[in-house]
Amino acid sequence: MAKQKLRKYELIYLVQPEATDEERDRIASRVQQVFESFESKVLKNEDWGKRKLAYEIQKHNKAFYTYIIYVTKPGTTIEVERVLRVMDNCVRFLHIKLEEGLDPDGDFTIEEPTPRVRTAPVRPFDDDDDDDADEVTDA
Repeated sequence: MAKQKLRKYELIYLVQPEATDEERDRIASRVQQVFESFESKVLKNEDWGKRKLAYEIQKHNKAFYTYIIYVTKPGTTIEVERVLRVMDNCVRFLHIKLEEGLDPDGDFTIEEPTPRVRTAPVRPFDDDDDDDADEVTDA
């Protein structure tokens, strides 16, 4: 039987600002249980902390952000979203499919972007000494 191709996803979920550390840990561990049951591989898991929201959600102006990149087989996102919907402290979540058709035996690493080097803006060289404007031409 052919191996099932994998997909890479990005997940961001927001937790209410009044949630305690235990409540946030409970949500994170429940999401991790879903990943383990579907044999997913988490590539990046970042806690971005409490941030201001762009607009009010459920009468909240701030929320705790969690950012996850993971590789899994199709169908996992349905279960992850179901779990996040059931959790009362989860305000919002967003899944984005990054890549599709990945080889299960492949090496999954996060490619860090190369830092851009900032250079000083290039100013055009002005060879003119502005003497031309003072010249009077005889017509």
